[in-house]
Amino acid sequence: MAKGASRFGTIIFLLVELFFSTGLFAVPAQDTISVKKENILSVPVVYRPDSLIRDTLAYEYTRIKNAAYKSSFTKELYKLIFVNPKRNRVNVMRTQNSEARFEAYAGKIIQKINIKVLPPYGTSVYDTTYAEMDLGWLKNAANKIHMKSSERTLQRQLTIKPGMVLIPFELVQNEILLRQLDYIDDVTIMVDEDPQNPQEVILTIICKDDFSWGAEVSSNFLNNARVKLINKNFMKLGHIVEYQISYRGTKEQKWGNMLEYRVNSIFGTHFDVTGYYQNDYISKQIWGEINRQFLTSRVKWAGGITLSRIFRSDELPDINIEHQKVPFNYHSQDIWLGRSLLLKTRHRYTRNIYFTTRFLNTIFNKRPVVSSDTNQFYYNRKNIFWAFTYRKLKYYKANLIYDFGRTEDVPTGFYSALTFGFEKNEFQNSGYIGYEARYSHFNSHTERFYAADAALGAYLNEGGFERGLFKVGLHHISNLQTIGNWRFRFYNDVNYITGIRRYPSDYLHFQDYDILGFDSDTLGGNQKLSTSLSATFFLPYIKKGFRMSLTGFIDVGVLAPEKKSIFKSETYWGFGAAVTLRNDNIVFKNITLRLSFYPRVPGDVRSFQASMSGNLQNGFYDYQVDKPRVIPYE
Repeated sequence: MAKGASRFGTIIFLLVELFFSTGLFAVPAQDTISVKKENILSVPVVYRPDSLIRDTLAYEYTRIKNAAYKSSFTKELYKLIFVNPKRNRVNVMRTQNSEARFEAYAGKIIQKINIKVLPPYGTSVYDTTYAEMDLGWLKNAANKIHMKSSERTLQRQLTIKPGMVLIPFELVQNEILLRQLDYIDDVTIMVDEDPQNPQEVILTIICKDDFSWGAEVSSNFLNNARVKLINKNFMKLGHIVEYQISYRGTKEQKWGNMLEYRVNSIFGTHFDVTGYYQNDYISKQIWGEINRQFLTSRVKWAGGITLSRIFRSDELPDINIEHQKVPFNYHSQDIWLGRSLLLKTRHRYTRNIYFTTRFLNTIFNKRPVVSSDTNQFYYNRKNIFWAFTYRKLKYYKANLIYDFGRTEDVPTGFYSALTFGFEKNEFQNSGYIGYEARYSHFNSHTERFYAADAALGAYLNEGGFERGLFKVGLHHISNLQTIGNWRFRFYNDVNYITGIRRYPSDYLHFQDYDILGFDSDTLGGNQKLSTSLSATFFLPYIKKGFRMSLTGFIDVGVLAPEKKSIFKSETYWGFGAAVTLRNDNIVFKNITLRLSFYPRVPGDVRSFQASMSGNLQNGFYDYQVDKPRVIPYE
């Protein structure tokens, strides 16, 4: 009798909680509220992290679940009525300015920084409550063998410290900085005022680990394959070790290997150290680098040194020429230094100017015979560059753009770089001048993304301008459209580039961003026009941890000689479809299967291609200020 009464009581509890938790008996809000103007109190808006809402929701469902699981009957009733929030649907993030949630705390002193690291499976930075019993034995086993990130290692990556003044954009950039680490999947920063001292705040940084072992695979199922294995947190130190084996059946050297070892912010100095070895059909090379970037807008100094030995390659350094068939090898030393000045914020844009300089020394160990008018690519040379860069930048947080559910940082701003240079080689001295500009805008109301870029550069000597180029590009991403439960976006790109008095045989070729999968060494020209249109559909459900998207695309490209109209040259195009699967619970997180058809092809390209890849693209501009460079001719 008592057992029956207990079961009856649990059922009543479930039904009451169901009605009230879903708002069926909620009191409707009053339509109109009248107040006198003088009674209105202005209160600063404080954006709290969505995790508070999600944690509360998870707590309520957990409370109901615990009560229901006391008997088998109410357990089945619970499964019939309730669905675990956020487990079976792909949620759309509310787009907002990334700084907005921190602005109420601007100017306060950071008293303490707490770091909480979540295991890779069964957790979210927006919902930190999870139970091992819900994960299954496989995910629990993976969490236990995973090399958990050290709080001390993560602390070394930050540019913010206790005692510093809280600056909203600096928090945003540190959040992005952590999110870009190979061994971190997602990050959110929470700010709480100290109850004893309202002028001080406590930061809580919640990091969700990425599984320390990873893999990528790509293949065209015929004569091209690549497998990469990654340890993203070697010895729990945050060191990254990558090994790749590749096969290219159409090349002279069919098998290839690549090994890379990388340390981020060694000893907390924000200097990254990298060692790299590659031996495949593209090149055989070994190099080492120590580099410090302008990680945030308040980092004043950056620079680095790279020492390299190239035994074989089809590319030449800072010459912008590819697909070389003549055997050569060389070694080089590359040194750069930069200084940043922070300007006053305007219209919520953080603004900087940068002064950077670079020295590059290239010495050939093996090369063809050179003279004043032949094989100019292979001159031993010394280059010095100086650049003046202006940048203004802010970020929006969104998702379902290039990734499935992960937080995506959408940059909006302006980048302008003026570069001067001097080259001294064996036969002549040349000057260099180049200008690059990028602009991007994310409309937070329509949620559309627009971008444009342009560049002009050339070397100067006694004969005038040479080895020059002009390029321009336009890009657009639509807002997230809806058909029923399906969500989709359109992506549009147009790019044009032309060479100015380039050397003979210095040709442009189609790249993946021109015509996807169209890889030809025989087609070349001094002008290139390409346009692409694609649409990606994000399926609304998650099945067994898998999320899926479908993409249809059409790409069109034209190559033409320097003095021929681009509109009178042969047009090449391709179209196809791709299916992308993502599952955060397995080592191969991303798998894309792509089918492509090309109606017109040269002899070294097949009309129909099937391929598999493990990479997700990211089409946003990179506003990172780095070493001065010659504008790429590609």
